[in-house]
Order: sequence, then structure tokens, then C-alpha cells
Amino acid sequence: MFGMEWSCRKTNKEIEVYFGPFLKGRYELLREPFCHKCAHSGVTTENCLWHHSIRNIERIYAMGKYVPYPSRAEDDLLSYHIWGFKKWKNYAYPLGKGLEVTVRTLYKELLESTTIVPIPLHPEKLKERGYNQSLELSIVVGDSLNVPVKEVLLKTRNIDMRTLDWEERREAVKGLYSLKKKAINEIQSQKVLLIDDVVTTGFTMSECASLLKDAGASSLHALVAGRTII
Repeated sequence: MFGMEWSCRKTNKEIEVYFGPFLKGRYELLREPFCHKCAHSGVTTENCLWHHSIRNIERIYAMGKYVPYPSRAEDDLLSYHIWGFKKWKNYAYPLGKGLEVTVRTLYKELLESTTIVPIPLHPEKLKERGYNQSLELSIVVGDSLNVPVKEVLLKTRNIDMRTLDWEERREAVKGLYSLKKKAINEIQSQKVLLIDDVVTTGFTMSECASLLKDAGASSLHALVAGRTII
């Protein structure tokens, strides 16, 4: 299988990314200082002004920084792969393998997760793109960590958050997601790990976590490939 040819390994403060025997580059891991609640870079947890608006999530974990315009950061392989993931599904493999290594070497507490939940796309957006990045990433991570993936969330409106400012995003996520009927049976008493490719404000994660908490999740953490530089 094509995706199985990707592999990753941690060295110092980076993750080496291989395609077969060939080193394709390195993902730079998130470096201190960064917030240990929301993964915002450049600040300590005590001085972070961002994580106070994020509810129902114990912590957001990020592999590294995401620069939205990789052409301005030619040596930033992580940002390039995240950006390319919006068009090419196979980037789920190196990113997912990188997340596996990040969890196993840096955030071993996430190995206690019992369920992975991807952030859903609206059906119209899914039809347009052809795949859900969050789901594809969740499948790779879930297979690698032997944690089941459960699609229990729905997106109710087709909204593109990228066009909205901070306050508009805060309002837009209200009621934007809902639970599938089977959610309570699937989520009750589970240690849930929400997975997405990037996090910017955290409002989407927070809204989804609220629903999962209502469904009976015993704990809620989030894992992303990249923390957007705000």
C-alpha cells in the first residue's frame, strides 16, 4: 500500500520523514516556550491569553507550528505537508506517522485514549473535496496507536472559517455541530482524543468537545499536526 511506505522517527527536536529509504525532510517540533493548554507558541502557559476561551478540552497537543503560506517558509516541511493535505489525501500518511511518533515520544499520556473522534466536514464540502482531512488523519493515527476511530459528529452548516475573524469564528461555531444518534453509546465513559490537521482559535475543538462531554466522555484531549501562527 502506498501510504505504508512513509515512516517517521524523532531525532532531537525534529521528526525525520522518510518515503521508503529516502529522507524527505524534517518536521520541526513545537519548541518551548509554548502554552501547555492550547499549544500557542511563544508564550508560557501562565502568560497565554488564548487558552482561556477554550472550554471542555483538558489540553490541545500540537506536533509543530503551521505557517499558512508555506511559499514564505520554503524549508518548513510540516507547513508544506499540511497545506498540501488540502488537495492531496496521501499527505495523511506522513502527517499521521509524525503524530504517532510525537505521541509515543513526547505525550505518552495520550496513549491512554480509548476513542479517536475526527472533526467532521459538511456534506457539501465533503463532496467538493472528496475526503475529510481530519478523518484521514484519524485513521492513520488510530491504526498506528491501535485506538478505534468513531465518527459521531455532524457539521450542520457549510461555513469556511478561514474567511472569518476571531469574533466571527466564536459566533459561527455556536450550534455548528451536532451529535449522531449513536453518539452516547459510542462515547459514554470513553477517553476521547479529538484529531484535526490544524487548530487556529480552538473554537471548533471547544464546540465539539462540549457535545462529546454531554455524550458522557470521561476525558477530552485534542491532537493536531499544526498550531497556526496567529
